[in-house]
Amino acid sequence: MAVERHELNGPEDVDALLEFTRRTWTALSRWHVGDLAWTFGQFNGAVPGTRTSMWREGGRTLAAITAYGAERQDGATLTFHADQARPDAADTALSWAKTTYPHLSVDILETEHHLAAALVRAGLRTDPDDDGPFFLAHRVTLDEAPAPRTPAGYTVRPLHGPGEIPRRAALHRAVWHPSSVTDERYRTMASRPPYRPEFDTVVEDADGRLVAYCLGWYDEDNRAGLLEPIGTLPGHRRRGLARAAISATLHAFGKAGGDTAIVYARGDNAYPIPRMVYPTAGFTAFARTRVYR
Repeated sequence: MAVERHELNGPEDVDALLEFTRRTWTALSRWHVGDLAWTFGQFNGAVPGTRTSMWREGGRTLAAITAYGAERQDGATLTFHADQARPDAADTALSWAKTTYPHLSVDILETEHHLAAALVRAGLRTDPDDDGPFFLAHRVTLDEAPAPRTPAGYTVRPLHGPGEIPRRAALHRAVWHPSSVTDERYRTMASRPPYRPEFDTVVEDADGRLVAYCLGWYDEDNRAGLLEPIGTLPGHRRRGLARAAISATLHAFGKAGGDTAIVYARGDNAYPIPRMVYPTAGFTAFARTRVYR
């Protein structure tokens, strides 16, 4: 049976991409099901400005590539994932990508050795001295995570449900202004698995205003959580609110039966604050992303 390319379009394709990511995830993987649920779940299909292709055999997804910025003169940036057991699918996907995007770069986590090998077979290389923007992967064993602590004057709690989505989406927009996350997009994302409100942690001030949050994603099959995204309103920063929300979310993962959690932060010196926060919540950095060109 041939491996054939399929372009992601609707909700069924998003489900297939999530299933593929969950099935092939390991503790050394770059992409967790939560990353994709956050990105694709808001649209229930293709993300504007991107192109996602999946390579399937008999309905089973074996590789996936998402291209960002294909219209740029300096070329497209690609995310790439493939089943470790099927290097042929990885090679097929990269052959198509090189033909479609003559000038491309591909980000992977340095621990994804099967992807690195496929990229080298495709003629791409990474510069070990590259000090451009990169991400650090952090992880924590949940039974070793610090106990949640609530700063005085604040309440840390999970989102109450769909009725709070407008406030929750507004908080995200205020933290990450400008943001494309509308109420409707957040509602769409929250209406489908793997989103669960008990992992959508918010911090409320004494006046009842939502001022910080940590959105958690839990993969039951792999007993692994992901934190993405996290934020605090400017006027409430440096008070330990993000750390409190993170700790509460980790505690919720543990109650659900989780073993571990991961989070990504910029590792380069241009954006240093997040990577200083996560160790205070028990996380340890274990790998960084690498760019292949």
